[in-house]
Amino acid sequence: MTCDVCGHEARQVPTADSRVQEAWVCPYSHAWTELGAHPGLVSRSSDAPAHMRWERADAAELPTGTSHAYGYFGTTLCDMQQEGVVPSPYRWVPDWDDACPECREAAIVIDGRWPVDGRGEKRERLCPVPRVHRQGPALPARSYAG
Repeated sequence: MTCDVCGHEARQVPTADSRVQEAWVCPYSHAWTELGAHPGLVSRSSDAPAHMRWERADAAELPTGTSHAYGYFGTTLCDMQQEGVVPSPYRWVPDWDDACPECREAAIVIDGRWPVDGRGEKRERLCPVPRVHRQGPALPARSYAG
């Protein structure tokens, strides 16, 4: 899948939500796309200010005293790879005193990768391409003439 924000190739990622059939994340812009969470719709992230965009990373092996942003792909935004890194239910706020400076810098760089016309709620909401559900010949057209 090609990212509609920046044109880079997105990577499919596992999802814990049983309603989501497929989840994709772009490693360049960190834009995400989900298929199946809402029937007939493709869910997509919208650009948001840095203090509202990132989840706090959680893992037993992360150092204490510094909060890291979850960067998808099982890493922190500053690319720290620890066993079991997952997003927590809490926001990561880059302005907090304990925010990792490397995560803060990465967030600034990634936010700059979103084109101005794709920021805010301007990201297009597309319907997925219908899948063929059956094999065989097409049904004959109905006539509605009286």
